[in-house]
Amino acid sequence: MLKIFSIVFAAFGVLTLLSGCVTRPTANSTLAPLPEAVTSFGAVTHDGWLYVYGGHEGKRHEYSSNEVSGAFYRLNLAEGKAWETLSPSTPVQSPVFVADDNFIYRVGGMSARNPQGQPNNVWSHDDAARFSLQAQQWETLPKLPGARSSHDGWIVGETLFIIGGWNLSGDEERPVWATNALILDLRAPNAAWRNLPQPFERRGLCVAALGKKLYAIGGMDSDATPTLAVSVLDTETLQWSNGPALPSGKLKGFGNSACVAEGRLYVSGMSGIVWRLNEKGDGWEEAAKLTQARFFHRLVPGLNGKLVALGGEGVAGKLRDLETISVKP
Repeated sequence: MLKIFSIVFAAFGVLTLLSGCVTRPTANSTLAPLPEAVTSFGAVTHDGWLYVYGGHEGKRHEYSSNEVSGAFYRLNLAEGKAWETLSPSTPVQSPVFVADDNFIYRVGGMSARNPQGQPNNVWSHDDAARFSLQAQQWETLPKLPGARSSHDGWIVGETLFIIGGWNLSGDEERPVWATNALILDLRAPNAAWRNLPQPFERRGLCVAALGKKLYAIGGMDSDATPTLAVSVLDTETLQWSNGPALPSGKLKGFGNSACVAEGRLYVSGMSGIVWRLNEKGDGWEEAAKLTQARFFHRLVPGLNGKLVALGGEGVAGKLRDLETISVKP
């Protein structure tokens, strides 16, 4: 496992060496910075609020039980001045974090069991929960068939899809890669997770849906190689096809984030470019460029058709900045 973590950031090493001489630009936003500087956290917008959960607080490659967050916050995007603290829950990084009209869902993720300064002992989670926006409290959901982290997900209609990831279990050198996607019917009170064959093994990917098509974008494959590949799931027929590959960039599609705003699909990563799926759905076009390039961040819809990029890590380290992005028409 440690070998894979080292390979993950090999391409990022040169950028890190330069971090001491880099002046961090000021983000193009009046929104308050994150309460914590984290990577691999959950973020979603709902009804004018931005919700943020969990994440990794420590240095890259270093994991400990006191460096993973279970904090839960929200920010009124119209005012943008102060974060409100909500009920915390399980400390976790890289959870799926998505919302429908009534709930915010948290699925899987990972955390370390070792104290700070001890060898990494990282485990994926099999738990799932939802936060009631009306009652303002957490409720449990069925556990996953197996623990999973470094995955992503999306809700299409009333179905929750979980795509990609792997299962870390402590000191094992080789994690177990997910070969199936997971489906949960949110309408059924006693629903259980169902397996869906997945024609790839990837983690650190991002997922978003346009209409009935769900896009699994980039990530790193089981050979520890970052990829630009895009796979498309027809959520009605449950058939997979190949989508248009991402344009080339730093770390390719690893650690990117995607969102849908105003009926268009956007994705951003360490290149700093915000790409938009073109209207034909067969290629990508440049929509904007971030002031501060970042990865293992979150890209979410903002107000008035804009996007918000938040958190993650750049060449100068972890970022608390929120950047409001105007995308080209």
